[in-house]
Amino acid sequence: MPRRARLCDIKTNLAQNELIKSGYLAKCGRRNPKYNRYWFRLKGDVLSYYTDPQDLYFPQGQIDLRYGISATINDKEKEGVNFTVAADNRTYHLRADSPQSAKEWVKALQRVIFRSHNDGDSVKISLPIENVIDIEETHMLNFAETCKIRVIDNDETYAIDEV
Repeated sequence: MPRRARLCDIKTNLAQNELIKSGYLAKCGRRNPKYNRYWFRLKGDVLSYYTDPQDLYFPQGQIDLRYGISATINDKEKEGVNFTVAADNRTYHLRADSPQSAKEWVKALQRVIFRSHNDGDSVKISLPIENVIDIEETHMLNFAETCKIRVIDNDETYAIDEV
């Protein structure tokens, strides 16, 4: 019996320079395994950190999320406050004050990484062309276009998904 079709709706943030999230996090240094507390600010494609939240002109460091690979919570079984941000040149180890804060930071970072890997308001999805059954284009309102693609899930089940 085929699975229910699902529709994937992905929204992107068009404002590249708006402040997305800010707050205190602890960061583990490259050479020093001790966590130090910094004020972090996620703005556009950059995660910056500062020693003083009142002095935002000179960050202690920046993580360019255009080269980000992932943001994941490390210790889901424990308290869930440690997470990492992997970039092409380094992995950053961070700690939030609470599990909820860690989840919010990771979710925001994942969105920015996803958006930075795609072209602004468009989305790239890779599907095996031999599995595509049908493509349906729809114009929504005056500002959005959507595309519904029906795909055979795999040769064994012949389940059909809509993306």
